[in-house]
Amino acid sequence: MKIRAASRTLTCPKCGYEFDLTYARTFACGGCPSSAIGCQYARCPKCGHEWPL
Repeated sequence: MKIRAASRTLTCPKCGYEFDLTYARTFACGGCPSSAIGCQYARCPKCGHEWPL
């Protein structure tokens, strides 16, 4: 997993898709109540893989 500090860009360790953490929290984590309270996980909006930050 690669994280770029300035843009909060993540790379999914499973499929290699690069995305912004805010984008993922909006679309991939939209139905999860933990996403609004500082979740320590990231979920790929392309493949759905979830991993700890």
